[in-house]
Amino acid sequence: MEKKEIELSLEKIPETIEYIRAALIKRKVEKKEISRTLLTAEDVLVKMMDSSPDGTKVWVSIGGLFGNVDIRLSAWGEPFDSSDIEQNLLLGDSMEDEEANDVIRRMINKLYEDNLRIVNEHGYNRVVIRAKTSQIRSLILTLLALAGGVVIGLLLKTLLPDNIQKITINYILSPVYTMFMNALKMMIGPLVFCSVASSIADFSDLRALGKIAGKVVMFYMFTSVLAMLMGFCAYNIFPIGSPELASAVTDASADIIARGKTVSFSIKDTIVNIIPKNVISPFLNADMLQIIFMAIVMGLAAAALSKKMPQVKNTLVVLSGVCTKIITTLVSFIPLVVFCALAKMVLTVDISHLLNVFVWVPVVYFGDMLMVCVYMILLLVIGGLNPLKFLKKFSLAMITAYSCASSSATLPTSVKQADAMGISKSVYSFSLPLGATINMDGTCVSLMITSLFMAKIFGITVTGSVLLSIAISIMVLSIGAPGAPGVGLICMTVLISQIGGPAEAVTLVMGLYPLVDMMGTCANVTGDAVGTVIVARRAKLLDMEKYNS
Repeated sequence: MEKKEIELSLEKIPETIEYIRAALIKRKVEKKEISRTLLTAEDVLVKMMDSSPDGTKVWVSIGGLFGNVDIRLSAWGEPFDSSDIEQNLLLGDSMEDEEANDVIRRMINKLYEDNLRIVNEHGYNRVVIRAKTSQIRSLILTLLALAGGVVIGLLLKTLLPDNIQKITINYILSPVYTMFMNALKMMIGPLVFCSVASSIADFSDLRALGKIAGKVVMFYMFTSVLAMLMGFCAYNIFPIGSPELASAVTDASADIIARGKTVSFSIKDTIVNIIPKNVISPFLNADMLQIIFMAIVMGLAAAALSKKMPQVKNTLVVLSGVCTKIITTLVSFIPLVVFCALAKMVLTVDISHLLNVFVWVPVVYFGDMLMVCVYMILLLVIGGLNPLKFLKKFSLAMITAYSCASSSATLPTSVKQADAMGISKSVYSFSLPLGATINMDGTCVSLMITSLFMAKIFGITVTGSVLLSIAISIMVLSIGAPGAPGVGLICMTVLISQIGGPAEAVTLVMGLYPLVDMMGTCANVTGDAVGTVIVARRAKLLDMEKYNS
């Protein structure tokens, strides 16, 4: 971390700003973020100067952890807050309308709330300005927790006697991830219901988009089916899973395995039981198919009433946002849960058996790569386009998706590369945002492989009826999955419970999920772009000269 002491005066502010600019450029912060940070820093320095005695020094430090870049300013002075640093914008001297002042003040607070933090401690104003937020911070923390859990687990297994190991597991490690799983299971039903219902309610405008919208949606549904097929093929080529791993999840693993062998699904019963007897029992029993059915009905009703009663749709959107916020907060504890889960796994499972968990990652990667190959074949056969040209022009977006593991975060890059390929804006402005919401082919691949992986661990016989039930759930979950970090883990929890395994089994793969999520997001984004290119090509809205240039 760089640190420098500078006199807090009007003459020295430009020097301080240039010092910050050079540090940000050195850390490869984007130009627009540099401009925003420097403007904020200048306002803060002016306010600090006004709040401090003449000759006061300001400490300026630039640094951060895990890819974040923060500007820290510290100086002696009277306290102030973010609403005070833009008095010029508030127009307080020239505007007597206090209500207008309040509106502008709230706008300023909203602008700064995520990037600016001001506290006054013992007479010192300490300001932190976030210049860059790392997209891989959570991944780094999770990987560190994964490695730490394995290392600590090995040390405890080597150094502690068996009775102390059991105490550590029962009173420290197990309670942490048990509380996390309870909180997660508490929110699964409301989250899936609100997310699916609000997603379907948004389809009320699809008719206006005409044939192009229909083709885009049908293509996404088609590739989702292919993705599940690729996941099934990948698993059958590499049939991973070991029953010994069940003991790392629950002490009742023997009973679960015995019950799993007797579990059978009837296609008739599966279809009939989709419709619940009441609206309460699906949530009490965590019956996801029934919850999804009710969500579809509610979403269609909200879409039909969107003009007369828009508040119904708006309520679903608000509730979905609330549930997503709760899940996002829960997911922030994943590194801690991963640490405890991995340490417990190392303590309770033979080391040789751990390899049966780690091989899950390359198998999912193999399935995702198969899906990317399928995309290239679709480009060639259906679109009549050169796949190599596509890869060359869209590779930046694919790398971005892999790095940040977020379809939504990759969307600006995807749009830019779609325009570079010559796709009409009338196509990609609709298809890419829609794809980021409903087209989760990478998720379909990983969910299919994980379901079969868990079925083998718990001795559950996978029949045609079971596969149909899994496929239906994966399709609907991939469409209605909310845009929250770690949502794939939630979907896995749903499917594991559906096939007859314990929801807690997700802790086996939780620590490795960020690695899988990166490749899955890459496949998701690639599928969105391939569908966009093919639909644009067939609608004669693709500039072939630009595509082939």
